[in-house]
Amino acid sequence: MIEQLALAEVQAFIQEHLSEDPVSLSLKKSPFPNIAMRDLVEQIASRQKAKYKVPSWYAQEGILFPPAISMEQCSSERTARYKASLVRGTRMADLTGGFGVDTYFISQHFEYAVHVESNAYLHELVRHNFRVLGSHIVTLQQQAEKAIDELESQDLIYLDPARRDGNDQKVVFLEHYSPNVVEMLPQLMNRCEQLLLKVSPMLDIKKAVNDLGCVKEVHVVAVHNEVKELLFLMHKNGGDRVNIKAINLGSGLHENEVLEFTYEDEEQTDVALGSIGQFLYEPNASILKAGAFKSCAQQFGLLKLHANTHLYTHHSEVKNFPGRVFRVKEEISLNKKQLKKCLPEYKANISVRNYPLSVKDIRKKTGLKDGGNHYIFALTDVEGKRVLLCEKVK
Repeated sequence: MIEQLALAEVQAFIQEHLSEDPVSLSLKKSPFPNIAMRDLVEQIASRQKAKYKVPSWYAQEGILFPPAISMEQCSSERTARYKASLVRGTRMADLTGGFGVDTYFISQHFEYAVHVESNAYLHELVRHNFRVLGSHIVTLQQQAEKAIDELESQDLIYLDPARRDGNDQKVVFLEHYSPNVVEMLPQLMNRCEQLLLKVSPMLDIKKAVNDLGCVKEVHVVAVHNEVKELLFLMHKNGGDRVNIKAINLGSGLHENEVLEFTYEDEEQTDVALGSIGQFLYEPNASILKAGAFKSCAQQFGLLKLHANTHLYTHHSEVKNFPGRVFRVKEEISLNKKQLKKCLPEYKANISVRNYPLSVKDIRKKTGLKDGGNHYIFALTDVEGKRVLLCEKVK
């Protein structure tokens, strides 16, 4: 099937129909006697997803893609390039290779690279793609647990375990991942100098650090303020003091937002609490997931509104804050009459922090529509519960 899909005339058909709706296309007859229309549609649908997720592969003629669901689950090119920036060496092995996006970009910093994948079809598809890309990566069809015994020592082993059980249900603990990272860890660390582990953003970071024991760095990776993955970089001599890096990847290198801290510093930091000033600061999602609540305030000289409200304030605008910045216009109530005076279009973006009503409750109570250029924050600061009307600065 892979050889047939790679034929020039088949690739030309796929390119010709890239802008069309896959559902509508699936109702038509395949122009190729040996290729089912569903296989052509699968390539078109997955390539459409790749346009934004893996743009350099989308632009490369001859690349074949897995089913759309696999495209949704694979790493984006943006996060793969970030992972690649963390490591260097001579030999690396990806024991859970999948579609190979991470393998490909990480391998560019290594002289020798191995991609391990147990699924026969995916293995052949990836091997084809690496040839098209002119990559030096060696592919191996094998289970991760068996491959580790066959590989020589590596400078880096990369692992992105499956996070679903046999019933296709999501699992949340490391010991339930496949392969079982906790169980394999001694064997893995015996085979490499560094182990880079990618896990779900739902994982409890502190528990994972304790369970793994040899973590040197944790990277909480968000893209456009949505946390996509957690990365644990482990060394044989790691585990004493873990550096946490919260990064929000923007559209370009200079738009990345970064905050680094340790949990020891976070616990020992004293942060002053204060009532709302002229500016309101909302940390990006990677900082909130990382738990840098006090470190964020300390590093940028901000007051925290309340011990349980993860918003900050200052009397002036602080440059390069890793998150959104708002100018506070006035304190308001949720009275419809007042809201109509200050919101002529009667719509606003609403956020709730440590407040008894949810966003849904506020919209139901007030009838406010979503959107527009006004922002309402319902929150609790040191003076009590407040509702603020703000305008976005950054």
